[in-house]
Amino acid sequence: MERIGKVIAVCLSKQGNVPKYPQARVIVDQGFTGDFHAGATRISRTTGQPKLNDRQLSLVADEVLDALEEELGIFLPAGSFGENITTLGLGNLADIPNGAIIAIGDAVRLRVMAQNTPCANLNIYHPQMVRHSYGRRGILATVLAGNGAELRPDMPIRVTAR
Repeated sequence: MERIGKVIAVCLSKQGNVPKYPQARVIVDQGFTGDFHAGATRISRTTGQPKLNDRQLSLVADEVLDALEEELGIFLPAGSFGENITTLGLGNLADIPNGAIIAIGDAVRLRVMAQNTPCANLNIYHPQMVRHSYGRRGILATVLAGNGAELRPDMPIRVTAR
């Protein structure tokens, strides 16, 4: 199942909403330094208590953004879906299983934790965005290796099976 593509954008935001904003470079640190979703723990939406952060980074395929632009007649720049990493060449990411490993450059390794589900925040772009983006919202991942490494657009990205 190995696939190779490239990173076309690295994005972050101090806010927990959409969008995230493309950066020339970012530093990996249990997510991206300065990003709302970075860190070893996060607050559970159900209990309000700290829990292991299983969503340090999110990835979305540029192919999905392009398809939604065409379907809905709108513009979706990198970061629109709140993703930290916009990919090209890996397909829409929907078939990547939990536990798969993603390598970026020589140093960074991510573990896929789950498919990301669309949230109502996406409807700021189009009233039907949530409905159109089911199965295409991308994936959530945690950092396995590479804290302190720099990521930037045009870096190679590779998906391997568990």
